[in-house]
Amino acid sequence: MRNEYAIARSHWRGWILYLGVGSLLMILLSGCMGNYGRLNRNPEVFQAFENNHVPTDYRYYYYGFDTRPYVIIGVEPKYDAASRMWREVEPNTEQFKNMTIWIWEDYGYSRYGARILDPSGNPVGILFSSIQEISVKFSADNHLTVMPNMPFLWGPAADKDVSDRFYGRVVPDPALPVPLRAANP
Repeated sequence: MRNEYAIARSHWRGWILYLGVGSLLMILLSGCMGNYGRLNRNPEVFQAFENNHVPTDYRYYYYGFDTRPYVIIGVEPKYDAASRMWREVEPNTEQFKNMTIWIWEDYGYSRYGARILDPSGNPVGILFSSIQEISVKFSADNHLTVMPNMPFLWGPAADKDVSDRFYGRVVPDPALPVPLRAANP
């Protein structure tokens, strides 16, 4: 009788341990999940950027250089995307038109237009880029974080004498007078 009680008690301890570890993992993983939106590619958005006739009721931001940006976004006024990474720009101006003409492109990376959808699937903005992987995160204070995945433009430096923009491990040639750089920095 006593032996059966000890077996049943150790059985419950195992289940309690599994439930505790499972609950802890769920709490940790739920902290990693956020309110992520998604992009829905749209040829109408592409034409709006190409023709410099984007909606004027959005706030526009660009990432990259003002002469050759990587991404241009337009979001509803209630959202703020400004940061040290994103700069605001006025739409339907000559500067904006030049930005859309000279947006970054490379072999295998074609420009596209997309609608930015919130986590519920509602359209809240538009995007113009050639970067294929872009994440969109919404925070509680209506701040929009848009992060393009561009590891091909900058990676970990292979050597102190080599630029940190390369496509793979670069072995520097001591005969070269200048450091090696990527073909498209």
